[in-house]
Amino acid sequence: MAIIPSLSTATSGIQAFQRGLTVISDNIANVDTIAFKENDILFSEMINRFSHSHGGSRYQTGDGALTDQIRAPFRQGLIERTQNPLDLAIEGKGFFVLEDPFGEATPFFSRAGAFHVDKNGLVVNIDGLLLQGTAIEIDPVTGLPIPGAGAGPIDLSNRVSPPRATTEVLTSINLASKEFDIANTFSGKIPVNPNDETIPFEGLIINGVTFDEIGPGIESLIEAINEQTELTGVSAKEDVEFLMLTNANGGPIVIDLNTLVDPTIPAKTGLSTGTFFKPNSLSQVLTGVVTPSDADGEEKVFLGTDTKFLSEIRAGDSIIVSNRSYIVQAVQSDTQLTITEEVDTSAGIGEDFVAGRRSADFTSNVAMFDSLGVQHTVQMSYIRLTPVPLVIGTDPATGLDVVLSGGESRWAWNAIVGKNDNLNGEFDEVQATGVMEFTPDGLLFGEPTSAFTTEGFDFSGGATEDQDVTFDFSGATQFGKISTVLKQVQDGFSSGTLQTFDVDNTGIINGLFSNGKNHALAQLLLATFPDETGLVRVGGNNYIQTDSSGAPLIEPARIGDRGKVVAGALERSNVDLTEQFVKMITYQRGFQANSRVITTSDEVTQEIINLKR
Repeated sequence: MAIIPSLSTATSGIQAFQRGLTVISDNIANVDTIAFKENDILFSEMINRFSHSHGGSRYQTGDGALTDQIRAPFRQGLIERTQNPLDLAIEGKGFFVLEDPFGEATPFFSRAGAFHVDKNGLVVNIDGLLLQGTAIEIDPVTGLPIPGAGAGPIDLSNRVSPPRATTEVLTSINLASKEFDIANTFSGKIPVNPNDETIPFEGLIINGVTFDEIGPGIESLIEAINEQTELTGVSAKEDVEFLMLTNANGGPIVIDLNTLVDPTIPAKTGLSTGTFFKPNSLSQVLTGVVTPSDADGEEKVFLGTDTKFLSEIRAGDSIIVSNRSYIVQAVQSDTQLTITEEVDTSAGIGEDFVAGRRSADFTSNVAMFDSLGVQHTVQMSYIRLTPVPLVIGTDPATGLDVVLSGGESRWAWNAIVGKNDNLNGEFDEVQATGVMEFTPDGLLFGEPTSAFTTEGFDFSGGATEDQDVTFDFSGATQFGKISTVLKQVQDGFSSGTLQTFDVDNTGIINGLFSNGKNHALAQLLLATFPDETGLVRVGGNNYIQTDSSGAPLIEPARIGDRGKVVAGALERSNVDLTEQFVKMITYQRGFQANSRVITTSDEVTQEIINLKR
């Protein structure tokens, strides 16, 4: 009678169920451990190696139970939301890749995603292991992300969003049509008994243009003045008892009556000598006299004598000289200024004129950034120009007069950089200019023009010179309400420092910078294995690879069969307490039953010993 084998068989059962209880206790102890995977124990039978024959049949007896394997099926745990943006959970397959900062060559793999940024700006877990990923740099020219090559620690230190120079300004603006009230008018009293004699040659000069002999009567005077409107800008009409003179160019009306030739001219015309502006207009007469002058290169300048340009005129204003209007680019001194249009030299270079000034009808500011990310305030100045002259023709179908072209309202726009912001540092300067034309219904006519008065914007502070900026006024209107900027957008920005970040479901870490820009900084990587159950636990919620698991396949999240990353969340333990309690009862009963086998076998052995008594 074989009693001793039953003792060893029961002992193996006790040992197996003891290991089972150990596994159960480990599972229960880690019921709240982040990303813990419930362990499962597998038993296998042990067979006696000796076989026996009885009645011609062969049989084997069992030799007890053996712990065959303790495994951890990687079932998904519940996702629990947290408030930390670097708490990361994996929904689906995959492991975070971790590296020992002290040079341990073996990588670690984990599903526990409680990360933070350490004092060195590195993303680490609670044990200081470095989260692995690929860096993403920002192209300083395009502002687009450039993915890095190869895996390495995710470093968020010294992250700066590079600046971008302004290349385009989009302005939606309404320029009020009613603001064009700059026709400078002078009314002369028509004589009650006009002299029938003609006005002699050189007797009347308007805006620098000398009139030939004019026939008798006020009608002859009006006709003569209107014949020279193209040169003077001044037109005349009879208005009840007044002779009304209007300068459509917006400039002054300069009248010189040569009474030395004919002392009776004032009585014949109703006019008087002087420079006249419409009261309360946007224009004023400048001090001194102005001389158009050729200048070296492409620029043209006006030189002044006894003038006060610095106090009486600003960059972006219009200056009216003789019969033409020009935009002032810069005022260099009291006696010199630069204009942006060709000087009209029809009256002869060097001839002196009384000049007028018109200020801008509307101004606004736009913030622009240079190549260093420094913000500059550029003033946008808008000034009404003379409408495009009408061209009248005959409709061949009806024989009636029709407008063939012209009639558009014109506005000049100027981008003015102040002396404290521009490269010259001495005077305000128009650095870009253009013209917009509007149809009678208030819509743009054709494309607005644009040109640099310099080679491009030249800002102070060491930024790249000749900065190319495109101005888009495609939404501009000229309706009968106040002038206002409806929308203004430019594409430049300053540099910025990292303020906060978030992680998307592909593992890309996006940083929000102090300049309002959002850039991708890095992308974490996930590892998968041919057989993840072959991984070995090494504590701290970490695993290492083995020959059984196979080599890791490391790629970004959502590539292949990899799961997605859930930010601001942690994966909970997948331990089912109910299941663990049921197994604990089973293992307890198994342990007790095997103990009883040993007790019974002991009693039988005792009886056998007692047989010899």
